Amino acid sequence: MPASLVGRKLGLNIIPVPDRNTCRQINVLGISGSSRQKPGMSKSERLLLRALDLYTGYGCQTQFLRLKDLVIHDCEGNYSENPDYCTYPCQSSLKYDDDQMQTVYDAVLACDIMILATPIRWNNHSALIQKFIERMNTIENQFTWFGNRMISNKVAALIIIGHVDGIQHVAGNLLNFVSWLGFHTPEVAIASWVGENDEDTTKDWGLIENNKYTQEDLHNMVNSALRLACSLKSHPLETGGA
Repeated sequence: MPASLVGRKLGLNIIPVPDRNTCRQINVLGISGSSRQKPGMSKSERLLLRALDLYTGYGCQTQFLRLKDLVIHDCEGNYSENPDYCTYPCQSSLKYDDDQMQTVYDAVLACDIMILATPIRWNNHSALIQKFIERMNTIENQFTWFGNRMISNKVAALIIIGHVDGIQHVAGNLLNFVSWLGFHTPEVAIASWVGENDEDTTKDWGLIENNKYTQEDLHNMVNSALRLACSLKSHPLETGGA
């Protein structure tokens, strides 16, 4: 007689924290792609802040950016006219005095681990994350067109929260994006949660906090990203480009 389905087994693959002395060398950047008006309203952002707290507890240096709080102009598609026009610094940063995307570029280039947090919006990541992706073209184009690898030996991971199915679709898009940029991904690269069909978001945070699978995934994501970042810090890989 087949065994009854009881869900995924907890505690089978707990990833340990690396040596604390090594952790102190690691800089972690958390980027929130939620469009919620006030800090603390977004569940993906709250889970991101919890991840950053874990990193701080391990002795890492952390930085948190809310894309919602920054003035970021649209990518104007200069690459489509001529790849030579997609430069770094980004043409939009040079064109608009109030553009704050350079703050994001500086943070990404300075970090060892980047955590992107996004809600699910109509089976996809948020519009703010999409704008971030498109404005990062300038970084990717530096390597593919100009031969200058700006991102190497860095780790990326994801936090995805939503009330409809779509985590794997969102994760696939974002993992493809960070791979093109030059990021490495750890063995556990995603912490996620999907709510019920009733879409009663008022009870979500309590359900997220009490979901043992989401909490285990969050800790494993934090620890596996940290372990990979420490390894790359100690033994950096040679990369192509300048």
